[in-house]
Amino acid sequence: MAEIRAFNATIQFGNFTRAAEVLNVSQPAITAQIRKLEMRFSAPLLERFSKGVQPTDLGKRLYRITCQYQDLEGAIEVLSNPTIKPGEMTLRVATASPLIFMPLIAEFNQRFPDISLKINSATTRECLQMIENREVDIALCPQVDDQKGVSRLSFHSHRLIAIVPLGHTLLKQDEVSLQQLINEPLIFSRPHSCTQTVLDELFARHQLLPNAHVVMDNRMEICEAVTYQLGIGFAFENDIRPDESSYQIMPIAEVEDAVVEHVVWLKNRRTLPGIRDFIQLALDKRCAALPILEETV
Repeated sequence: MAEIRAFNATIQFGNFTRAAEVLNVSQPAITAQIRKLEMRFSAPLLERFSKGVQPTDLGKRLYRITCQYQDLEGAIEVLSNPTIKPGEMTLRVATASPLIFMPLIAEFNQRFPDISLKINSATTRECLQMIENREVDIALCPQVDDQKGVSRLSFHSHRLIAIVPLGHTLLKQDEVSLQQLINEPLIFSRPHSCTQTVLDELFARHQLLPNAHVVMDNRMEICEAVTYQLGIGFAFENDIRPDESSYQIMPIAEVEDAVVEHVVWLKNRRTLPGIRDFIQLALDKRCAALPILEETV
């Protein structure tokens, strides 16, 4: 177990010095444990750099296995002491929908001030990949499909909308159709983002082939481009801040289904301090908002 603890800590903190501090041992002891572990494999587990280390492909595969030992230790500790509090720790969160989830994150921070938060902004695909790789503890993102070993809680739903420049003739209508949109300069999100995936599927379902006038990386940039009359953009309704002085949002006639935002975690980490408390807070907020909630386990 000493080798596994040394390996896990080195991966998590990125260098031998910090791993040694956390485990309260010397740096040579950490290095010796890593070398001992690497002797069992035909390839190195870590790439050494001047400012730290990165896992090799083999190291990443091993880490997915070895972090389960750490989860097991945490679960045993919780089982032996059910009232244990999170204490000082870091909860790693990845979110594809910061405007949706920031109030939840802020309330968690107020309730558990001893827990540090490390928040990453990412696409839905990246969020789920980070959960699978145990790079984060919680993912907050839309359109989560059933995945082995992953649980999710439906937290919020909203629809795809068009972001239209001020003064545009389409604003005289209550909603805009896809047929009207394909005749306009359009601003798309980066490929494989959830917004763009939903938009592409919508156009394809109606056998329409739109052309992107501009492609941008994030919603804030898209809103700015719309403000400067570069075209019509798209977002999920609550992913952007209303700004009637710069643009207006319009419903899209053909959009029928809402996109559901989820809180996501690994099933076998459900009871760990910090993760457990975040999930419970999300459940409490969801219960307060709606009489019916869905947790897929």
